[in-house]
Amino acid sequence: MRSKLGKKAFSTEVLWPYLLISMMLVLGLLFGVLATRVVHSDQRIQLRMYLDSYIGFIGKERGLDKASSALLKEALNLNLLKTAAVMVLASLSIVGVPLIAVIAFLRGFILGFGAGFLIQELHLKGGLIFLAGLLPQNLFIFPGLVILGGASVVFSAAICSTLFGRKKRSLMQEVQEYFTKTAVGVLVILLGCFMEAFITPGFLKLLV
Repeated sequence: MRSKLGKKAFSTEVLWPYLLISMMLVLGLLFGVLATRVVHSDQRIQLRMYLDSYIGFIGKERGLDKASSALLKEALNLNLLKTAAVMVLASLSIVGVPLIAVIAFLRGFILGFGAGFLIQELHLKGGLIFLAGLLPQNLFIFPGLVILGGASVVFSAAICSTLFGRKKRSLMQEVQEYFTKTAVGVLVILLGCFMEAFITPGFLKLLV
């Protein structure tokens, strides 16, 4: 009986950080979609102009080649520097858990807002653009963020436990496990970044 309870407690302890990050990503998506309903008309016009400009750029003869290098730079900047790296830095803080959760929420919000705006403005075509241009890379990026974010939450909690004298494992073990999971998460995110830069523009070109 004790063995079963111990296994259940261990499972909950291991899974809750990853469930937290998954939940914050989903909440961000939902709030991002809802936020498109309160965008001012001036802002909507500016966003629509940017969207039309991007679609036109992709549709040009040489647009696809130029877009790939620019998209890769932007994808690496958003997903690695502004999201993954900030999660890693937040994990070193005592208040790392709420910071990491907020970062995950904001990352989900960006995708949700983009999807909602596309569908509101372009309807069926917007839905197809979302499926071809936004969804594929995020099938890698979001799981990568869950791995990285969950590992960051675990490490931040381990640091707090060490500081308050309640550690269950040595800090060196925690560091080794954290860097292993971080490397896996970053690798998965990188796959998503390269897909965003070199594969999804080809899907978009078929639509425009």
